[in-house]
Amino acid sequence: MKIFPCTVTLLTLALAGCGGGGSSSGTAAPSTPAVSAAQTSYESVALSGNGGLHYLTGSLGYSSSSSGVLSINPGSSFYTDDSSIPQSPANGPQPVSVAYTSAAKTLPLPTLSGGARYLINGTVYVAAFPAQAQVSYSGNNVLESYLATDGKTVIRAFLGTSYTSTALSGLISSSPAELFSGSLLGLITNTINGASLYNQQASWQPGSAYLKVVRQYSGDTLFVGDCGVATTGPNITPCSTTVAALEGWFPRVSTTDGVTYQLGDGQIVTLAGVRAWVANTALKTAVPQYRVYYQNNGAIYSGLLTKDGTPLQTSALGSSTAQNFYIFLNNAALQSVKSALNF
Repeated sequence: MKIFPCTVTLLTLALAGCGGGGSSSGTAAPSTPAVSAAQTSYESVALSGNGGLHYLTGSLGYSSSSSGVLSINPGSSFYTDDSSIPQSPANGPQPVSVAYTSAAKTLPLPTLSGGARYLINGTVYVAAFPAQAQVSYSGNNVLESYLATDGKTVIRAFLGTSYTSTALSGLISSSPAELFSGSLLGLITNTINGASLYNQQASWQPGSAYLKVVRQYSGDTLFVGDCGVATTGPNITPCSTTVAALEGWFPRVSTTDGVTYQLGDGQIVTLAGVRAWVANTALKTAVPQYRVYYQNNGAIYSGLLTKDGTPLQTSALGSSTAQNFYIFLNNAALQSVKSALNF
Protein backbone atom coordinates (compact mmCIF):
# COMPACT_ATOMS: atom_id res chain seq x y z
CA MET A 1 0.00 0.00 0.00
CA LYS A 2 1.50 3.30 -1.05
CA ILE A 3 0.21 6.43 0.65
CA PHE A 4 0.38 9.80 -1.08
CA PRO A 5 -0.04 12.31 1.76
CA CYS A 6 -0.05 15.35 -0.51
CA THR A 7 -2.96 14.46 -2.79
CA VAL A 8 -5.95 16.75 -2.81
CA THR A 9 -8.26 13.77 -2.20
CA LEU A 10 -6.67 13.16 1.20
CA LEU A 11 -7.27 16.66 2.52
CA THR A 12 -6.64 16.02 6.21
CA LEU A 13 -3.37 14.24 5.48
CA ALA A 14 -2.41 16.97 3.07
CA LEU A 15 -2.82 19.62 5.72
CA ALA A 16 -0.99 17.68 8.40
CA GLY A 17 1.82 16.20 6.33
CA CYS A 18 2.55 18.87 3.74
CA GLY A 19 2.93 22.01 5.81
CA GLY A 20 -0.75 22.96 5.78
CA GLY A 21 -0.67 23.35 9.55
CA GLY A 22 1.52 26.46 9.32
CA SER A 23 4.97 25.17 10.34
CA SER A 24 7.13 28.10 11.38
CA SER A 25 10.24 26.49 9.88
CA GLY A 26 8.62 26.11 6.48
CA THR A 27 9.93 22.54 6.23
CA ALA A 28 7.48 19.65 6.40
CA ALA A 29 8.39 16.65 8.53
CA PRO A 30 8.83 13.38 6.57
CA SER A 31 5.68 11.33 6.30
CA THR A 32 5.71 7.81 7.77
CA PRO A 33 3.06 5.54 6.24
CA ALA A 34 0.93 3.76 8.81
CA VAL A 35 1.04 -0.03 9.05
CA SER A 36 -1.55 -2.37 10.52
CA ALA A 37 -1.05 -4.68 13.50
CA ALA A 38 -0.63 -7.65 11.13
CA GLN A 39 1.93 -5.78 9.05
CA THR A 40 3.83 -4.73 12.17
CA SER A 41 4.03 -8.37 13.32
CA TYR A 42 5.18 -9.41 9.84
CA GLU A 43 7.95 -6.81 9.78
CA SER A 44 9.11 -7.77 13.27
CA VAL A 45 10.44 -11.00 11.76
CA ALA A 46 10.56 -10.59 7.97
CA LEU A 47 12.84 -7.55 7.75
CA SER A 48 16.43 -8.58 7.02
CA GLY A 49 17.54 -6.38 9.92
CA ASN A 50 15.35 -8.52 12.18
CA GLY A 51 16.76 -11.80 10.88
CA GLY A 52 14.09 -12.86 8.40
CA LEU A 53 11.61 -15.74 8.27
CA HIS A 54 12.69 -19.38 8.57
CA TYR A 55 10.38 -22.23 7.58
CA LEU A 56 11.47 -25.70 8.72
CA THR A 57 11.11 -28.56 6.26
CA GLY A 58 12.64 -31.93 5.42
CA SER A 59 12.27 -35.58 6.43
CA LEU A 60 14.11 -37.71 8.95
CA GLY A 61 14.77 -41.42 9.15
CA TYR A 62 16.75 -42.69 12.11
CA SER A 63 17.67 -45.70 14.19
CA SER A 64 19.68 -46.48 17.29
CA SER A 65 22.01 -49.24 18.32
CA SER A 66 21.41 -51.51 21.32
CA SER A 67 23.67 -49.17 23.29
CA GLY A 68 21.52 -46.15 22.42
CA VAL A 69 23.77 -44.59 19.75
CA LEU A 70 21.57 -42.60 17.39
CA SER A 71 22.05 -42.85 13.62
CA ILE A 72 20.38 -40.69 10.99
CA ASN A 73 19.55 -42.58 7.81
CA PRO A 74 21.06 -41.50 4.46
CA GLY A 75 18.76 -39.27 2.46
CA SER A 76 17.42 -37.52 5.55
CA SER A 77 17.16 -33.74 5.54
CA PHE A 78 16.26 -31.02 8.00
CA TYR A 79 16.56 -27.53 6.57
CA THR A 80 14.96 -24.12 6.37
CA ASP A 81 13.46 -22.08 3.59
CA ASP A 82 14.78 -18.61 4.50
CA SER A 83 13.30 -15.34 3.27
CA SER A 84 13.56 -11.65 4.11
CA ILE A 85 12.83 -8.19 2.75
CA PRO A 86 15.18 -5.18 2.98
CA GLN A 87 12.69 -2.61 4.31
CA SER A 88 9.04 -1.96 5.04
CA PRO A 89 6.65 -2.43 2.09
CA ALA A 90 4.74 0.59 3.44
CA ASN A 91 7.05 2.62 1.20
CA GLY A 92 6.48 0.42 -1.86
CA PRO A 93 6.91 -3.20 -3.01
CA GLN A 94 9.99 -4.96 -1.66
CA PRO A 95 11.99 -7.79 -3.26
CA VAL A 96 12.24 -11.02 -1.30
CA SER A 97 15.62 -12.65 -0.72
CA VAL A 98 15.37 -16.46 -0.66
CA ALA A 99 17.89 -19.07 0.48
CA TYR A 100 17.94 -22.63 1.79
CA THR A 101 20.04 -23.68 4.79
CA SER A 102 20.56 -27.02 6.52
CA ALA A 103 19.49 -26.82 10.16
CA ALA A 104 21.54 -29.91 11.05
CA LYS A 105 25.33 -29.77 10.88
CA THR A 106 25.56 -33.44 9.85
CA LEU A 107 23.01 -33.29 7.03
CA PRO A 108 23.52 -31.72 3.61
CA LEU A 109 20.81 -29.88 1.76
CA PRO A 110 18.80 -32.21 -0.46
CA THR A 111 18.72 -31.64 -4.20
CA LEU A 112 16.08 -28.97 -4.67
CA SER A 113 14.30 -28.14 -7.88
CA GLY A 114 11.42 -26.03 -9.13
CA GLY A 115 9.86 -25.52 -12.50
CA ALA A 116 6.15 -25.41 -11.63
CA ARG A 117 4.17 -24.02 -14.56
CA TYR A 118 1.17 -21.73 -14.68
CA LEU A 119 -1.15 -20.47 -17.39
CA ILE A 120 -1.46 -16.67 -17.60
CA ASN A 121 -3.53 -15.05 -20.36
CA GLY A 122 -3.18 -18.10 -22.57
CA THR A 123 0.60 -18.40 -22.14
CA VAL A 124 2.49 -20.96 -20.02
CA TYR A 125 5.04 -19.45 -17.63
CA VAL A 126 7.59 -21.29 -15.49
CA ALA A 127 8.06 -20.32 -11.85
CA ALA A 128 11.48 -18.95 -10.99
CA PHE A 129 13.62 -21.15 -8.76
CA PRO A 130 14.82 -20.22 -6.25
CA ALA A 131 11.65 -18.23 -5.91
CA GLN A 132 11.59 -14.63 -7.05
CA ALA A 133 8.95 -12.64 -5.23
CA GLN A 134 7.99 -9.23 -4.00
CA VAL A 135 5.93 -8.13 -1.03
CA SER A 136 3.50 -5.23 -0.96
CA TYR A 137 0.81 -4.07 1.42
CA SER A 138 -2.85 -4.37 0.47
CA GLY A 139 -5.06 -2.61 2.97
CA ASN A 140 -4.20 -4.12 6.34
CA ASN A 141 -2.81 -7.27 4.74
CA VAL A 142 0.46 -8.55 3.27
CA LEU A 143 0.53 -9.52 -0.41
CA GLU A 144 3.25 -11.92 -1.62
CA SER A 145 3.58 -12.00 -5.43
CA TYR A 146 5.67 -14.77 -7.00
CA LEU A 147 7.27 -14.26 -10.39
CA ALA A 148 8.03 -16.32 -13.47
CA THR A 149 11.53 -16.83 -14.85
CA ASP A 150 11.14 -13.60 -16.82
CA GLY A 151 11.32 -11.76 -13.49
CA LYS A 152 8.16 -9.74 -14.07
CA THR A 153 5.09 -11.92 -14.69
CA VAL A 154 3.15 -12.71 -11.52
CA ILE A 155 2.22 -16.40 -11.63
CA ARG A 156 0.58 -16.67 -8.20
CA ALA A 157 -0.02 -14.49 -5.17
CA PHE A 158 -0.80 -15.05 -1.51
CA LEU A 159 -2.63 -12.60 0.74
CA GLY A 160 -1.56 -12.78 4.37
CA THR A 161 -4.40 -11.73 6.67
CA SER A 162 -3.10 -12.71 10.12
CA TYR A 163 0.40 -12.63 11.65
CA THR A 164 0.69 -13.62 15.29
CA SER A 165 4.07 -13.49 17.00
CA THR A 166 4.66 -15.68 20.07
CA ALA A 167 7.74 -15.18 22.24
CA LEU A 168 9.68 -18.28 23.27
CA SER A 169 11.59 -18.73 26.51
CA GLY A 170 12.60 -21.49 28.87
CA LEU A 171 13.17 -25.07 27.75
CA ILE A 172 12.58 -25.92 24.10
CA SER A 173 10.89 -29.10 25.30
CA SER A 174 8.29 -27.01 27.16
CA SER A 175 7.27 -24.93 24.14
CA PRO A 176 3.63 -24.40 23.06
CA ALA A 177 2.10 -27.58 21.64
CA GLU A 178 1.15 -25.89 18.36
CA LEU A 179 4.83 -25.21 17.62
CA PHE A 180 5.52 -28.95 17.55
CA SER A 181 2.29 -30.08 15.89
CA GLY A 182 2.00 -27.11 13.51
CA SER A 183 5.57 -27.10 12.18
CA LEU A 184 8.26 -29.63 11.34
CA LEU A 185 10.00 -28.81 14.58
CA GLY A 186 7.87 -31.71 15.77
CA LEU A 187 10.13 -34.08 13.81
CA ILE A 188 12.81 -33.83 16.50
CA THR A 189 10.55 -34.68 19.45
CA ASN A 190 10.60 -38.41 18.79
CA THR A 191 12.89 -40.70 20.76
CA ILE A 192 14.11 -44.18 19.92
CA ASN A 193 15.48 -46.62 22.47
CA GLY A 194 15.69 -43.68 24.86
CA ALA A 195 17.84 -41.63 22.49
CA SER A 196 16.62 -38.09 21.74
CA LEU A 197 17.18 -36.13 18.56
CA TYR A 198 17.86 -32.97 20.56
CA ASN A 199 19.05 -31.85 23.97
CA GLN A 200 15.86 -31.74 26.00
CA GLN A 201 17.54 -29.45 28.53
CA ALA A 202 18.33 -26.82 25.87
CA SER A 203 16.66 -23.41 26.23
CA TRP A 204 15.52 -20.80 23.78
CA GLN A 205 17.96 -17.96 23.17
CA PRO A 206 16.85 -14.43 24.19
CA GLY A 207 14.56 -12.87 21.60
CA SER A 208 13.32 -16.20 20.22
CA ALA A 209 9.84 -16.22 18.74
CA TYR A 210 7.71 -17.85 16.09
CA LEU A 211 5.28 -16.27 13.66
CA LYS A 212 1.94 -17.95 12.96
CA VAL A 213 0.72 -16.90 9.50
CA VAL A 214 -2.70 -17.25 7.87
CA ARG A 215 -2.73 -16.74 4.10
CA GLN A 216 -5.02 -17.26 1.15
CA TYR A 217 -4.71 -17.30 -2.62
CA SER A 218 -5.13 -13.91 -4.24
CA GLY A 219 -6.73 -14.45 -7.64
CA ASP A 220 -7.60 -17.65 -9.47
CA THR A 221 -4.42 -19.67 -10.05
CA LEU A 222 -4.15 -22.29 -12.81
CA PHE A 223 -1.28 -24.75 -12.43
CA VAL A 224 -0.68 -26.71 -15.64
CA GLY A 225 1.34 -29.82 -16.41
CA ASP A 226 2.02 -32.60 -18.85
CA CYS A 227 -0.72 -34.94 -19.97
CA GLY A 228 1.69 -37.71 -20.99
CA VAL A 229 5.39 -37.36 -21.74
CA ALA A 230 7.12 -35.38 -18.98
CA THR A 231 8.69 -32.11 -20.04
CA THR A 232 10.28 -29.05 -18.50
CA GLY A 233 9.87 -25.46 -19.55
CA PRO A 234 6.82 -23.79 -21.07
CA ASN A 235 6.14 -26.38 -23.80
CA ILE A 236 3.89 -28.87 -22.04
CA THR A 237 2.54 -32.14 -23.43
CA PRO A 238 -1.12 -31.88 -24.49
CA CYS A 239 -3.73 -34.50 -23.69
CA SER A 240 -4.88 -34.52 -27.31
CA THR A 241 -3.95 -32.88 -30.59
CA THR A 242 -6.85 -34.48 -32.45
CA VAL A 243 -9.68 -33.12 -30.30
CA ALA A 244 -9.83 -29.34 -30.56
CA ALA A 245 -13.02 -28.51 -28.64
CA LEU A 246 -13.89 -29.40 -25.05
CA GLU A 247 -17.32 -30.76 -25.98
CA GLY A 248 -15.63 -33.61 -27.87
CA TRP A 249 -13.26 -34.48 -25.05
CA PHE A 250 -15.71 -36.13 -22.66
CA PRO A 251 -16.22 -38.61 -21.12
CA ARG A 252 -12.63 -38.66 -19.94
CA VAL A 253 -10.80 -40.81 -17.38
CA SER A 254 -8.15 -38.84 -15.52
CA THR A 255 -4.94 -40.84 -15.36
CA THR A 256 -3.88 -39.03 -12.19
CA ASP A 257 -6.96 -39.32 -9.96
CA GLY A 258 -8.75 -42.22 -11.70
CA VAL A 259 -12.05 -40.36 -11.96
CA THR A 260 -14.22 -40.56 -15.09
CA TYR A 261 -15.37 -37.05 -15.88
CA GLN A 262 -18.49 -36.27 -17.87
CA LEU A 263 -19.10 -32.94 -19.58
CA GLY A 264 -21.86 -32.22 -17.05
CA ASP A 265 -19.50 -32.72 -14.10
CA GLY A 266 -18.11 -29.25 -14.68
CA GLN A 267 -18.68 -25.86 -16.25
CA ILE A 268 -17.10 -24.36 -19.38
CA VAL A 269 -15.77 -20.89 -18.62
CA THR A 270 -13.08 -18.47 -19.73
CA LEU A 271 -10.12 -19.03 -17.43
CA ALA A 272 -6.56 -17.64 -17.62
CA GLY A 273 -7.28 -16.42 -21.14
CA VAL A 274 -8.54 -19.73 -22.56
CA ARG A 275 -11.75 -21.70 -22.89
CA ALA A 276 -11.71 -24.20 -20.01
CA TRP A 277 -13.81 -26.92 -18.41
CA VAL A 278 -13.64 -26.72 -14.60
CA ALA A 279 -14.87 -29.58 -12.42
CA ASN A 280 -17.70 -28.82 -10.01
CA THR A 281 -16.14 -30.84 -7.18
CA ALA A 282 -12.74 -30.16 -5.60
CA LEU A 283 -10.09 -32.85 -5.39
CA LYS A 284 -9.20 -34.21 -1.95
CA THR A 285 -5.98 -32.25 -1.55
CA ALA A 286 -4.63 -30.21 1.38
CA VAL A 287 -5.35 -27.02 -0.57
CA PRO A 288 -8.66 -27.48 -2.46
CA GLN A 289 -8.04 -27.72 -6.20
CA TYR A 290 -10.31 -28.36 -9.18
CA ARG A 291 -9.57 -30.52 -12.20
CA VAL A 292 -9.35 -28.44 -15.38
CA TYR A 293 -9.20 -29.30 -19.08
CA TYR A 294 -8.70 -26.43 -21.49
CA GLN A 295 -8.45 -25.95 -25.23
CA ASN A 296 -5.65 -23.91 -26.76
CA ASN A 297 -4.18 -23.76 -30.27
CA GLY A 298 -6.18 -26.75 -31.48
CA ALA A 299 -5.26 -29.07 -28.58
CA ILE A 300 -6.59 -30.10 -25.16
CA TYR A 301 -4.46 -29.62 -22.04
CA SER A 302 -4.92 -30.35 -18.33
CA GLY A 303 -4.45 -28.29 -15.20
CA LEU A 304 -5.48 -27.68 -11.61
CA LEU A 305 -7.33 -24.58 -10.45
CA THR A 306 -6.99 -23.01 -7.02
CA LYS A 307 -9.71 -20.43 -6.62
CA ASP A 308 -9.34 -16.89 -5.36
CA GLY A 309 -9.64 -16.73 -1.57
CA THR A 310 -8.73 -20.39 -0.99
CA PRO A 311 -6.89 -20.70 2.35
CA LEU A 312 -3.36 -22.06 2.26
CA GLN A 313 -3.48 -25.25 4.24
CA THR A 314 -1.07 -27.99 5.24
CA SER A 315 -1.47 -31.19 7.19
CA ALA A 316 -0.70 -31.09 10.88
CA LEU A 317 2.37 -33.17 11.75
CA GLY A 318 1.47 -36.84 12.11
CA SER A 319 -2.14 -36.21 11.12
CA SER A 320 -4.28 -35.98 8.02
CA THR A 321 -6.13 -33.03 9.55
CA ALA A 322 -5.57 -29.83 7.60
CA GLN A 323 -4.48 -26.68 9.39
CA ASN A 324 -4.95 -23.22 7.90
CA PHE A 325 -1.72 -21.66 9.17
CA TYR A 326 2.02 -21.89 8.69
CA ILE A 327 4.68 -21.37 11.34
CA PHE A 328 7.95 -19.52 10.76
CA LEU A 329 10.82 -19.21 13.24
CA ASN A 330 12.71 -15.99 13.77
CA ASN A 331 16.50 -16.10 13.61
CA ALA A 332 17.06 -16.43 17.37
CA ALA A 333 14.67 -19.39 17.51
CA LEU A 334 16.36 -21.05 14.55
CA GLN A 335 19.80 -20.70 16.13
CA SER A 336 18.39 -22.19 19.33
CA VAL A 337 17.14 -25.23 17.43
CA LYS A 338 20.44 -25.69 15.60
CA SER A 339 22.37 -25.59 18.88
CA ALA A 340 20.05 -28.14 20.49
CA LEU A 341 20.18 -30.82 17.78
CA ASN A 342 22.05 -34.05 18.47
CA PHE A 343 22.78 -34.67 14.79
